[in-house]
Amino acid sequence: MNTQCKFCNKVFPPRYKNQIYCSVLCSNRFNLNNKRPAIIPRKQSKELAELFGILLGDGSVTKYYVKIYLNRIADKKYYPYIIKLSRKLFPNIPVTHKHRIQKGTTEIQISSKDVCDYLKSVDFDPKIRYVPFWIIKNINFIKATIRGLIDTEGSVGIKYFKGKKSNRMYKQLTFTNKNKFILQFMEKSLEKLGYRPTKSSNKNIYISNRKDTTKYLDEIGSNNPKIIRKIETKKVKGFSYGGLRRMVRH
Repeated sequence: MNTQCKFCNKVFPPRYKNQIYCSVLCSNRFNLNNKRPAIIPRKQSKELAELFGILLGDGSVTKYYVKIYLNRIADKKYYPYIIKLSRKLFPNIPVTHKHRIQKGTTEIQISSKDVCDYLKSVDFDPKIRYVPFWIIKNINFIKATIRGLIDTEGSVGIKYFKGKKSNRMYKQLTFTNKNKFILQFMEKSLEKLGYRPTKSSNKNIYISNRKDTTKYLDEIGSNNPKIIRKIETKKVKGFSYGGLRRMVRH
């Protein structure tokens, strides 16, 4: 079913649900002409800090729009949360998404020059990518930023090794990023919060014991169902998970 572009009035076949512009150009021009002014947050918040983490992990901020890139399959239950978060932070602004099957991605777009200008004014730098001071000085903002970073750039794996008397296993929460400033923030912040992160490469930071992974879910939490599900898993390939303890088949 065709729809009419809100900017140029051209009738077009929408590529995704709730598409209101025929092209990115029309979307940008609509917001550039201030036909839909953004309602900007009056102060920093945990929600804004979490969006910063998401953007630092898998996002970009241009002159006219914000984009977040996710795995179409792995994050299919996570992207609705990001849309909800974005609409809460920036009411009255178009937040759309597109599934790119060939690329295997889901792209979320916030179409507003005002929002882009605002994010840059609160120290989101699209090129250097660092965590601003207003986040670093607030422990709740730090937790929210970590959550956004790990929900987009984190993974949970099960590591096995064989001992002389028993086979052992442990869960490992891994954060991957090549930016040295973000890696430093993650490592120092986790240590500040009482975790014992390890770093074995120039792009990975690990939380590798049962106590810390459980603590992470309890104290920092996750809004990405795949992270929650994997941390809460109690049995893998017939073995019960019990930290660094003997595995017992059921």
